[in-house]
Amino acid sequence: MTRKQPELMRVKPQEVEFGPHLPADPMARLVHFAALAPSWHNSQPWKFVLERDAIDVFADLSRWLRVADPERRELYLSLGCALESLLIAADYEGFGADARPFPVAGDDSYVCRVEIRRHGPKREAAAADLLHAVPHRRTSHREFDRARRVPEKDLARLRGVADGERLAFHLLGENGARRALEALLARAEAKLLADPERRAELGRGIGSGALGTSWLSSKLEQFAVTRLAGARHFSQAEAARLSSAPHVALLSTRADAPADRVAAGQAYLRIALMAETRGIRAQPFSAPLHLAELRAEVAQLYGIGARRPQHLFRLGYAEPEAARTRRRALSEILVRV
Repeated sequence: MTRKQPELMRVKPQEVEFGPHLPADPMARLVHFAALAPSWHNSQPWKFVLERDAIDVFADLSRWLRVADPERRELYLSLGCALESLLIAADYEGFGADARPFPVAGDDSYVCRVEIRRHGPKREAAAADLLHAVPHRRTSHREFDRARRVPEKDLARLRGVADGERLAFHLLGENGARRALEALLARAEAKLLADPERRAELGRGIGSGALGTSWLSSKLEQFAVTRLAGARHFSQAEAARLSSAPHVALLSTRADAPADRVAAGQAYLRIALMAETRGIRAQPFSAPLHLAELRAEVAQLYGIGARRPQHLFRLGYAEPEAARTRRRALSEILVRV
């Protein structure tokens, strides 16, 4: 089935500043925008190899959170976000882009080869307008306004990002299902944060600015979360944020290969950008998906049968986050050949 192009939520007609450090080279600009994508605990696990008319996307396995993400689900979701941001930037430049996921059999670190046609035509699902949202998108760590629901027409547009077959968008029902998910989150956090190695890995992510806080606040939070009492406080804050959300969404796939996880990351990036254009905040929360038995329970709660849960996130309204999480320099992630 051909994926239907979702209706875009256009930004207000105003001049958008992409920032003072935008590269002059249009190919490097694509990588610049890819690097603004969200990633799990701000790990930014990507490398890009730039040729004249192609960009290769690689997993930077030195940034892989091996303890908390042994199956690399979050790794590939993050890489999917970066890939889609790169493709949207190509749409904006007027370039055509042919993406070939995992072009070398047996090499799961070589995530995608993107061949660029500088004179177009654009890809079928081009979304140039969404680039305006990339510099402004933030993962929200605030409590949402539970009483303010997202209009159904906007939820329908977000749902339209997924084709319903390979990739599907689901919303959790109310009352019992919501309480059950909150209980799953509590069980997952209790088990995961009891492991000192997982707490240390989480602490490193927070110390890198994953919560969007200042350098000093990040270091204080890093110190606290590596202690069990601090980890419990972190867990309670996560529970409060989930409870405040008027909507809790799930992306699922038919299969569970690396390419399916990358596709889920691409879809989430589009959803997050489309939401941003409407002032809707988004925040992933993944703890229930890191334990096989709880991941199966998530599938049951959403009634998705044998489909594979890939990405849980909340949607709602809150004040925008003021600060962007720190980003790796292009010199760290870009190789020219």
